[in-house]
Amino acid sequence: MLTPAQEGYLATVREERIAHIHPFDPETQMTAQEIIGEVKSDHPNTEIYYIGSSKLGIAGENDIDLSIFVGKDFEDCLSRLARRYGEPTHRSRKSNYVNWEFIRNGFPIELHLGDFVDAGFKEQLATQKILENDGKLRKEYEKLKLQCDGLPWKEYLIKKYEFWNRILGLK
Repeated sequence: MLTPAQEGYLATVREERIAHIHPFDPETQMTAQEIIGEVKSDHPNTEIYYIGSSKLGIAGENDIDLSIFVGKDFEDCLSRLARRYGEPTHRSRKSNYVNWEFIRNGFPIELHLGDFVDAGFKEQLATQKILENDGKLRKEYEKLKLQCDGLPWKEYLIKKYEFWNRILGLK
């Protein structure tokens, strides 16, 4: 069973995209820390969330997912990040949400900026915390991800979401 937010995201996924799962590369974590340091140097009081497989140290896409939520400082942080990383790749017309997609040290980066944490991201954070604290579940998650290599992206996401929902106790 999927949540409405997960179903909504799946509706935006391109059909031709394929999941490419790779063994964990520790360089992803060093690259993430490099970017976190840059953001902190421009906006020192910003809380940055580093989530995903590279943060967990397991197989995945060897991408880096970073999210920043700044409340009323959104416009200031946006201008500072735009000076450093260029114009955002995507911007929501409905809310204060933007993201940048770029390559650093050979790794795909997704840097998200928003003015509040939504329910979907809270679920991701809860899942991340569970996986960070439970080695057995982390290994199970990594095994699932490796089995998904080469699947259509949407099918991969469904399997991931079902796993997340199971460990969160969602029905």
